[in-house]
Amino acid sequence: MPVVVDSNILVVLANGEPRSESAQRLFRDWTEQGIGIHAPVLAYYEIANALTRLVAAGSYSQDRLPDAWALIADLPITYHEFSQGIRVVEIGLSLGRQSAYDAAYIALAQELGAELWTLDGPLYRNAVGLGFPVQLLS
Repeated sequence: MPVVVDSNILVVLANGEPRSESAQRLFRDWTEQGIGIHAPVLAYYEIANALTRLVAAGSYSQDRLPDAWALIADLPITYHEFSQGIRVVEIGLSLGRQSAYDAAYIALAQELGAELWTLDGPLYRNAVGLGFPVQLLS
């Protein structure tokens, strides 16, 4: 079964925080097993947003950005253009969210028959409660 990765896992990989070891192991396992790894193009923007916040807060050096983006570029991820506007809004509303960002990942996972992997506990709990195929990386 293919997987869709939430941008928060990619940010953890890029900034090298302690949870990055678990994420690296997961990517290694998926790659070794030939599992397709996917994300919406939206992930790039969410990664940029997270890195901007980290740099602005002084918790991440701007000098590390080239390495972070090189790491992201080297990951074996297939990025998908936005194609399911109505479904994304429906999922966002069913999750009780006022934004559709998380819903874009779930919609892509549904479209591909994939599991969504995330570090977002509330997203995981809400999505599982609604029957969406989501896994929480701890």
